[in-house]
Amino acid sequence: MKKILTFVCLLMLGMGVGSAQVQKNETAAGVNLVYGSRIESMGIGARFQYGILDQLRTEVGFNYFFEHKHMSCWDVNINAHYLVGLANDRFYIYPLAGLNYTMIDYKGEHNEKGEENHIGLNLGAGLEYELTEHFGVNLEYRHTIIRKVDQGVIGLGLNYKF
Repeated sequence: MKKILTFVCLLMLGMGVGSAQVQKNETAAGVNLVYGSRIESMGIGARFQYGILDQLRTEVGFNYFFEHKHMSCWDVNINAHYLVGLANDRFYIYPLAGLNYTMIDYKGEHNEKGEENHIGLNLGAGLEYELTEHFGVNLEYRHTIIRKVDQGVIGLGLNYKF
């Protein structure tokens, strides 16, 4: 699975560059609903994006996954997106890569508590569609590679461009 995802990301990077709408110094903020495969739970998140070059943006995001099976989780992500325009100037696809910090809280059968902290890498891809000049929706998948606790995260989000 990891090899396939890496291949898809490299393939998208090698595609001809279309006219993506992200511009240098453009900023956006957003919210999203997420699902984590490792914790098997839904969550909510927020993110901030900044265009460092035309078609290349950075993103800082935070996700909180609701408690499930006596575990809850939150993560912080710093990712880069390379936007490739598709059929029109409002729809684009992007590979993503970045860093992740994950904190898992858990309770045992006898109410003992514990926590785990992990640092990992993110690889993934997303689709984004601009509804208006300021609002856009996105669907994204990232796989967080952490020793012993890899997790796939799928998210559906809404962005506001400033």
